Amino acid sequence: MKIALITVGFIFLTLIFTACGSSQTPAPQTVEPTVVVSPSPVASITPLNTVQELVNLQNEYRESIGEDDLLPGLSCALYAVPNTTTNIIGATGLSYVTSWVFSGTFDQSNAPVTAGLNILPAPLQANYETWYIVKCSGNLVSGDSNWHDFSITSDDGSNLYIDGLLINNDGLHSAQTKSYSKYLVYGFHSFELDYFQGAGAEQLQLEEDGSIMGTSGFYH
Repeated sequence: MKIALITVGFIFLTLIFTACGSSQTPAPQTVEPTVVVSPSPVASITPLNTVQELVNLQNEYRESIGEDDLLPGLSCALYAVPNTTTNIIGATGLSYVTSWVFSGTFDQSNAPVTAGLNILPAPLQANYETWYIVKCSGNLVSGDSNWHDFSITSDDGSNLYIDGLLINNDGLHSAQTKSYSKYLVYGFHSFELDYFQGAGAEQLQLEEDGSIMGTSGFYH
């Protein structure tokens, strides 16, 4: 009988403690707030349909600040040099002869100097066969953002600048080719091609992605 009472009492107390425990409010839990981070706005430039549209926009801007419009082609200048000249870079004693706008292609194949360098105006070709430097400069307009392969073959020296010196093929030498790749973003890039003729044969060929470059994408 006592054992039964003890057992009943134990069960009764167990039920009371269980009920009391279940009625307690659980301790509040710390919940980290959800933070939504909005992406920063990214400036996006959508390429225009044509290079000409880009040039038109550039000219509108230039007009707004009182500058002249960009025109097709490259601005070239001819300099006579002493027959002791060996390089374009660092050359001294340059004597300015004349300037012109070049709108052809850089496709002078190897030939004797008596043939006349074809980027020179016709009246100058017979008068300037040896010991001169030609510098053609302006802007190269890239219609995309991509890698491009450039190469120069020259006799004698040549240097290509696209936003700085890209290919150094300088010096007195027979025909030789040098190449380099550059990533060009869509838009305008400063451009300069220098050529040096000492004596002997002449050659000046400029290629982009395996094709001879013309001046269709150049403005000055």
